[in-house]
Amino acid sequence: MPNSVSTPQKLHVTGGRGRLAALIEDHFRAPQHTVEPYSRIAGDGFHALSQLETLQGVSPSDSILHLAWSTLPATSEQTPGIEQQQDIPWLRKMLAALTNLPATQRPHFIFFSSGGSVYGNAPDRPNSEDDTCQPIGNYGRAKQQAESLIERAIADHDLPCTVLRISNPYGYPVPTGRAQGIIPHAIRAATEGHTLKLWGDGHARKDFLYYTDFLSALEEIVAQRLIGTFNLASGESHSIREIITLVENQTRKKISIEQLPAPDWDVQDSRLHNDKLSQAIGWKPQVTLEEGIRRSAAGFLSP
Repeated sequence: MPNSVSTPQKLHVTGGRGRLAALIEDHFRAPQHTVEPYSRIAGDGFHALSQLETLQGVSPSDSILHLAWSTLPATSEQTPGIEQQQDIPWLRKMLAALTNLPATQRPHFIFFSSGGSVYGNAPDRPNSEDDTCQPIGNYGRAKQQAESLIERAIADHDLPCTVLRISNPYGYPVPTGRAQGIIPHAIRAATEGHTLKLWGDGHARKDFLYYTDFLSALEEIVAQRLIGTFNLASGESHSIREIITLVENQTRKKISIEQLPAPDWDVQDSRLHNDKLSQAIGWKPQVTLEEGIRRSAAGFLSP
């Protein structure tokens, strides 16, 4: 008969100072798990990212959730090549450290990639995991390079690794100056009366995933030690104009828009299949876009 008191699984989360990592840390806290956050800047409860390279204190039953990345799509264009200086070398070290462990001693390694940017613009249908990636920006190309290193490590050394091509999680606060996250920026513009700076004419289509659906999928991925490459997405895409209309309906406020030229590197048509992941872990997103925006707007409007 199994012991009724199980040892909490330890999760090592890189990029710990990021907002998405903070959500993961809060969700996976004890008693089911213990969480060790890592950052390039140590202190204030964060371990140094370099400490993880030796895998000291990491057990075979642990999971490493690798969210640390030096750029966003916009900042990657401003500092070309920075990923090859910082992110790719660190990943090579981590994969080498995992490879050097005996097969039975290897923790589960989960890499957070980008569903929209690695594929580029969708063809006449949603992208599935066996499609050829055709990134159009530096950020997507760097993420694809990282994916290739991991996929080679899985093939050559049977490493227990997962690549998650995540769409656009939302439903949690995003810093005002962050060049990412149309939904929180639109809600802030509506509720605070700011002008929303919009890239392009609003016809760009994206996949948006409410954060509780993101976390429930991640729970199963960790529990089942899923291996391979998977889209983590809602499976539905909506235009930016649709987002703005939904936000205006929920806040009952008109959004003032300043239209800017769409950057060449910004994917205009992102559509993602989520069937592979859904079938692998028995997961389906539960929160519709309209409901997710309602909840997000309520969070801004509540005292």
